[in-house]
Amino acid sequence: MRRNDTVSVGAALPGYSLRAAAFAAAVVGALLLGAPLGWVVVIAVVCATGALWAQTGGVWLAGAALVIVLLLHDPHPGRTAVALAVVHVLHVLAALAAVIPMRATVALRALAPTCIRFAWVQAIGQVIALAVGLMPQSPAAPIAVLAGAGAALLLAAVAGRMLRAQRTRAFSAARPAQRDLSER
Repeated sequence: MRRNDTVSVGAALPGYSLRAAAFAAAVVGALLLGAPLGWVVVIAVVCATGALWAQTGGVWLAGAALVIVLLLHDPHPGRTAVALAVVHVLHVLAALAAVIPMRATVALRALAPTCIRFAWVQAIGQVIALAVGLMPQSPAAPIAVLAGAGAALLLAAVAGRMLRAQRTRAFSAARPAQRDLSER
């Protein structure tokens, strides 16, 4: 490739926007879950560290802290739904940040399969979380355990099927390079 050659990828995002989205999701998620101010600050600092240096795993730690915040409150379907969505989006964004440099450009078309998988997993997970939340409470609830095991099996089967699918649609069709020959 020469200095004046260009590559057209279509609509794209800068790589740092994925990290900024992770930080915003973590802080907004903590606020929506009703986290005390100290927890919000810890989640923000840990997530910012993970956003700047992806190899530290800070974004994943922020997700774990959100789960702890969820456990500090009484069970509520709304908080459970928010935590499930925010922790999942943090996991996805952390995984993308681990392989996409901050100064890179990411084609939106390349992110489409990830977004589709995210939507499917969220749809399944939110329905299952709501169903488990609506089950009658008892000290020994084997129904919830069986439902959770069945949900994990269903999720693994769907995720495995999605990962085996061909993802050739995510990449643009190969086109011959266009060079500016007027400079010769």
